[in-house]
Amino acid sequence: MRLGGPIFQKFNCFEEEVALHKKLGFGAAYCNFIKDPVKRKEYKLAFEEADIVLAEFGAYGINILDTNPILRQKNIDEICRRLEYSDSLGVHCCVIHGGSVETGDWGNANPLNMSEKSFSETVTMVQNIVDRVKPETTKLVMETESYLLPDSPEIYARLIEAIDRTGFAVHLDPVNIIASPRRFYGNSQFIKRCFALLGPWIVSCHAKDLNMPPKHPTVQINETYIGDGILDYDTYLKEIDKLSVPPTLMIEHLNESQLVKGLRFIFKKAEEANIVFESSEQREELLDVEESNGEWFAPHL
Repeated sequence: MRLGGPIFQKFNCFEEEVALHKKLGFGAAYCNFIKDPVKRKEYKLAFEEADIVLAEFGAYGINILDTNPILRQKNIDEICRRLEYSDSLGVHCCVIHGGSVETGDWGNANPLNMSEKSFSETVTMVQNIVDRVKPETTKLVMETESYLLPDSPEIYARLIEAIDRTGFAVHLDPVNIIASPRRFYGNSQFIKRCFALLGPWIVSCHAKDLNMPPKHPTVQINETYIGDGILDYDTYLKEIDKLSVPPTLMIEHLNESQLVKGLRFIFKKAEEANIVFESSEQREELLDVEESNGEWFAPHL
């Protein structure tokens, strides 16, 4: 599998950006938006020559279920533009969110978000996007969330079957749908169930973590950075590695210091499982940000 994540160090050109990915051991990258078509070709070529795949381009938080038909169509048009852009660069996936039943906003919890009507409309919207763009390389995928569809592997499997398009696939972020103590404490089994139901369609995964205070008047499960919680990465990495075409694993939602700690954690876990991240051979040892004066990488001796 290929690991990727955010880049915090400054760079002045695509070659420097590529070099930073290599030093971190990244064989995958979040795709940037490059407006100029000439620069866009240079960007694509720089990553291709370095054997770093462009893993993910975001169309997050664009409401495909907006109750205002004009705004909904505007949102669908925007997702189509982003999917077309992704496909032009050969990005592995373009990630959208499930819709929320409201207008002029997105992402509020609402029981209607989980209704069969919302499921049916989601199917139609995704089919329309894929049929309109006809992506040749990029898969359209949906972010998993606990308050939007898809909120479980079972619902995602239903969507795959109902949408029935080769251009639609699975993006798995287990942290986003671990919203109960049962799933929190049994996350190893939950991860296995996700892969059992969705494995053949998974093209992208996110890497972060979660924890829960031992004493709290109400249940509060909190997202945290990779390695700072209880997500079973032994199971997660092994399940990814079993797939015939391993998805990219993209680290997200953390700062510079947390990335250093997270990378040490994930490479240690991979080593213990005898897993080698593809295109990570140029990885360099990292200094703690607090001790590095802004320079992450240990000096060559």
